[in-house]
Amino acid sequence: MHVFHVRYRNTQGTLMRILNAVSRRGIDLPYVQAEPAEHTHKATLLLDVNPKQIGQLCRDWHAIVDVIDVRSGAPIKDLWNQHAHWAPAVGHPPVSAAENGNARHATA
Repeated sequence: MHVFHVRYRNTQGTLMRILNAVSRRGIDLPYVQAEPAEHTHKATLLLDVNPKQIGQLCRDWHAIVDVIDVRSGAPIKDLWNQHAHWAPAVGHPPVSAAENGNARHATA
């Protein structure tokens, strides 16, 4: 697993172009986080890719006009066990169920 940090200007469609570079290759996106970072925005992606795909993705991301910087982290063997807060929550109803009143309310 590799971690990628893509810094970009938040213009219309930029985040989708970043994500489309991954999805059109059929690569799973187990973790994606986009957040503001000073005057720009940052997308953090966790991907299981080979060296050829790393080069292709970095080249595609650099070709996007509003992408400012792309950094690739070192391979990560078992990120899910190291950072349990990244794992999806288990046992919580979807937001749509809670809005419709179909969710059960648990009390502590």
